[in-house]
Amino acid sequence: TSLQLSLTMASSTTNTEQPQQLRLYLHSELTTSHTSHGITHEDYTQYSTYCTRRLARLRHSKSVKKDLLHIRVYKSSLSTRTNDNTTSNGGSKAKKNSYRAIELTNLPSEILASHVNYFLEPLYCAERCWAASLALKAQMTTVIENNDTANTTNALGSDGLNPRKDWSVGKFRAQSMKRLKKAVKYATLVESLALSTKAPPSTESKVDNDNEEDGATTTMPEESMVHPPVDEHTQMEARAYASFMRGNLALEMNQWQTACTEYQLAMQLCEALGQGLATAGNGGNGSGTDDDGVDVQQLELFDFFNSRAKNVIAPLLKYCHYELQEKGLSPTEKISFLQSSSSISDGDPLQSKLHSLKNETLQTQATSGSSMSQITFRENVIPVETKDLRMALLKIQDLKSDWEEEEEKKNNDNANSSSDDAKFMELLSGYDDAVSLVNKELKQLAALKSGPAVNAKKFQLVNLLGYSKYQKLKLVMGRNEVLTNGIIQTSKEDDEGMTLKHLEEVAHLYDALLQDARAVASLPGGGSADDFDGDSSSAIVEDEFYLEANANVLRLRSLRCYYLARMHASPVVHKYSEAIALLDQAERLANEALEEIGACDQMEHGDALLESLEKVAAEMRGEKCRVLALSYLSKSSSTGSGKCLLQRLHDYNIPSSPKSIAHVPPKLEPMACKPSFFDVALNYVSEYPVDELERAMEEHNGAEAASSGILGWFRRG
Repeated sequence: TSLQLSLTMASSTTNTEQPQQLRLYLHSELTTSHTSHGITHEDYTQYSTYCTRRLARLRHSKSVKKDLLHIRVYKSSLSTRTNDNTTSNGGSKAKKNSYRAIELTNLPSEILASHVNYFLEPLYCAERCWAASLALKAQMTTVIENNDTANTTNALGSDGLNPRKDWSVGKFRAQSMKRLKKAVKYATLVESLALSTKAPPSTESKVDNDNEEDGATTTMPEESMVHPPVDEHTQMEARAYASFMRGNLALEMNQWQTACTEYQLAMQLCEALGQGLATAGNGGNGSGTDDDGVDVQQLELFDFFNSRAKNVIAPLLKYCHYELQEKGLSPTEKISFLQSSSSISDGDPLQSKLHSLKNETLQTQATSGSSMSQITFRENVIPVETKDLRMALLKIQDLKSDWEEEEEKKNNDNANSSSDDAKFMELLSGYDDAVSLVNKELKQLAALKSGPAVNAKKFQLVNLLGYSKYQKLKLVMGRNEVLTNGIIQTSKEDDEGMTLKHLEEVAHLYDALLQDARAVASLPGGGSADDFDGDSSSAIVEDEFYLEANANVLRLRSLRCYYLARMHASPVVHKYSEAIALLDQAERLANEALEEIGACDQMEHGDALLESLEKVAAEMRGEKCRVLALSYLSKSSSTGSGKCLLQRLHDYNIPSSPKSIAHVPPKLEPMACKPSFFDVALNYVSEYPVDELERAMEEHNGAEAASSGILGWFRRG
């Protein structure tokens, strides 16, 4: 919803005309700007640049630029700050365009009510400072996570020209707080302008002179009282916005009592706005309305303010109350409390608190060594001695639990979720970080001479490397298996069955699965520390893990050959000889895979894999019979009917281009009608209308004769 502005007249018992008051829907305007310019994607830099462009347009409006532009040419304006003593002694352009300090509170209420830009200009100044503060905070988080200069330079700009590449975390924090304080300053200015009752200078001086002559304080008559430039609704919105900004600043400064007070006020104002709009939308004023659009608009705003109070302000207020009464709670209880607020988004202050608390908890657990101190891989218990590696594995554990919760939520809702994909990619990135840490330590040991201690350390790191890679490959393979089964199940429910496109997608996924399975079979690790010679690329250890990986490779090779054969046997490709060869290979591989999987007693999900592969093997035999029949029909050359094979089982006249073995569903066939049907139909047949047909033919021939000739074209109707 764009900015909606209406001029309202204050009601009065007399016929005296009162000045017009503006109505501004500030939160609706900001919501539109947020959704259109990067806030939904957490791109605060884009929103900050948009606010800069919007401010330039607001300030250069013809009717307000003398009050909003910071140039000395408009120094006589009432908006010029009174203590701005900058003088201009020349008439040059540089002097005229020099800086002029502005104080919008000097403007009378009558001037403020003349244009909406007087309120939008400080509003977007506050939004620009707020967006810049969050952008700096995001960069500070990147610096903390990377924790080294090279990664920081890549994250903030690797061109060498970024002035913030050498900033410390403290400087980022100081600059972010500075911007947030400026945002509070401008938000408070919006509130002051909305409540302003400043009279024009002539009225003020006249009242002051009268008071001095009378020697007493007098009040202005009701007819001459100065009213605020905006109505009560806009004043409440301005107060709610300013209170919310002040609450954000207090939250960042850990001033919990102040934050509670400001958030409480903002929530009360939003609830009051929602109740007032609901009453107006339902015709609660008794006057009624004929404009249904206004009612719908009021109901939308009612939902917006109630949603903002419940989903945005209430979690922040709850967190501030929690900080005030938090005594002796464990970090796990703090994290569970923060995660209980389901409405937290990545741009909210609570989200940054949650991330920082998680990082502190991971560092504490990694330092103490109580969690993730050892892992089990290929029948070996490997200790995790490095703090950084323990922290990386603990982070992976938390990311995996978050992704599993999101996956379960998506399955319950039966809908696609972008957050699920984001958490999955974040989990893969966590595994990559662990692999890079292990490779870094292995590189440091590569220059050392072989010995019992060095070989034992290398053995630990090689198994840690294999464990990290295996967990990542296992995760990716599981996701691809789910996608493959989903495509197969969807095509079975479809009337057309598996089309060539479906077969190509399944074959492509099985190709990716086969590559990952071969990578699992070639992972380093296994064996014992006594047999390890210090070379990670030595002969592969044939243990239970290796046998299970090879069995999985055979299974995936069989499935890939089967769907490739179905692609070759499709009506579009019809390469039957290649399809038969692929089906023979798929059946042979399936039998080998069944034997290998059956021999692996401890294989994960081994029974389910055996059952599914046996079903596919039965399908392979039926598919092979169908392809053999089509291959025989394609090799025969003769002319005949185009019937399917099922309809000409006793017909030896084989067509040269057979269409199919059978029609599914069967085609309709003509049936002989009973003689009684014709007897009944004869009762409704009349004599042939010869006279009517001759009359129609004569009229038609006459019209054609009249349209012939030189001028016949003009007589055509």
